[in-house]
Amino acid sequence: MPCGLLPPRPEQCRERRTIAEEEGLSRQHRHDPSEKLIGMELHLERGRIRAVMPNAVGVVIRTETRTYEFPGCVVLPGFVDNHAHILGLGSRLASVSLHDAASIAECRARLQQAVIPDTGWLQAMGWNQELWSDGRMPSASDLDDLFPTTPVVASRVDGHAMWLNSEALRRAGITNSNGLLVEDERDPVWTSIPEPTEQDLRSRIAAAAQACVQQGVTEVHDMDVAPRVVVVMREMAETGALPIRVQSFVSAQHDEWIDAGLLPAGGEIQRTAGVKLYADGALGSRTAALLSDYADDAGNTGMAILTVDQITRAVRAAIDAGWWCVAIHAIGDAAVRTVLDAYAIVRSWDDGSEILLRIEHAQHVHPDDVHRFAELNVAACVQPTQWVSDSKMALLRVGAERQSWAYRWRSLLDSGALVGAGSDFPIEEVDPIAGIAAFVNRPSSEAITIDQALDAFTSQAHRTADMNYRRGQLDVGYDADLVILDRDPRTTPSAELANIRVMATFMAGQLRYTA
Repeated sequence: MPCGLLPPRPEQCRERRTIAEEEGLSRQHRHDPSEKLIGMELHLERGRIRAVMPNAVGVVIRTETRTYEFPGCVVLPGFVDNHAHILGLGSRLASVSLHDAASIAECRARLQQAVIPDTGWLQAMGWNQELWSDGRMPSASDLDDLFPTTPVVASRVDGHAMWLNSEALRRAGITNSNGLLVEDERDPVWTSIPEPTEQDLRSRIAAAAQACVQQGVTEVHDMDVAPRVVVVMREMAETGALPIRVQSFVSAQHDEWIDAGLLPAGGEIQRTAGVKLYADGALGSRTAALLSDYADDAGNTGMAILTVDQITRAVRAAIDAGWWCVAIHAIGDAAVRTVLDAYAIVRSWDDGSEILLRIEHAQHVHPDDVHRFAELNVAACVQPTQWVSDSKMALLRVGAERQSWAYRWRSLLDSGALVGAGSDFPIEEVDPIAGIAAFVNRPSSEAITIDQALDAFTSQAHRTADMNYRRGQLDVGYDADLVILDRDPRTTPSAELANIRVMATFMAGQLRYTA
């Protein structure tokens, strides 16, 4: 896979749009992306768009063997979720859900009703103390009376904190905790929990992938992937058991990826595209690294996990191993600045311009750093629904002035930065339409237009990990990754965007979901 600078904006890409000529495909019919979306007929062949033409009724999709008609609907390029956790979603679907639990008592009740799995460990996900009236963090004592001998592990909604009972702490060999662990403190617990079997992995990946296609998602950038998961996912792709494309980003926080000898590889459906690191934690657990103290926790500036030197050494290792993309989680303004400082050094290297650099989340960006994304060719990979979920909590954590620096979507776009979107599922739901609505309906100058929002969840999201330009357009020669919607987002009132329904999803020219 050739490397290159972050791609230019779509209007700068006209000379690259020669896929049809290169493959000898007919350009008799071509769709102008500025045209109204309704009334299109697409001919698909060998997983690509062969022809695009007008249709008076709605959407017609013709494959080599079948014709599909969707009267009154519109077709868009398939949605891309450029920051998610496929196995995490599959595990969430297989575990106890504490999402939206309104109290510790409700969490206890849900856990008490659960069936203990064969592993002997009861796992749960999704608790959020911000939803509880007292707002306090939970502890082991909140679980010990219900589960004196069964280990219980419950991850916070942001995935950066863990609530355990005393038995789980004992089995993990942890003696100095009250039952709340954050970031790397959790490592002994992860190594103590029995690993899922290969069949468990397959079923969880399949369940998560099906949830994606039901929402029109045809490509996922899968973060923090362990080596054995890469192997299973690749086998599923090769046998036709994976209904979405997956760009895998292997966890590079430790040396497991090096020890496993993982290299960029894969095919059209699954490939290992990059490495993923963490520069800080999250606001909810007060571990996001800030330049100034937390507004609700004087003396605490969060947790800086990586230094500039550590980041540059990790990127150096990635480049030397042949990787073409590095993604680094940075939520707080201090972490964002640290990553940008490191990326500036990378860009000064002779071979530093040939790697795609991303900052994941980029939730709080100091005004002095906004322009640096475009200047350094760094992609901002954002999750708009997290603004909906976290804005009230974030205001408590950072105060009004710094909150105005948060989720700076329009500022980044106006500066010329590449902005791609995702959900961070299972922390948020798999729902690009909700993300598009969040982008557009934000009551702030940082809201973006519907066209920008659609781009962020299609072509721009894809380009944060890939340079082949074969997705994200309804044009001859492009991959036939499509979503059929019941109405046109560009003509739907913004207040009604969230009500748009996915009617069908095609990936590689095959129908993967129909409502």
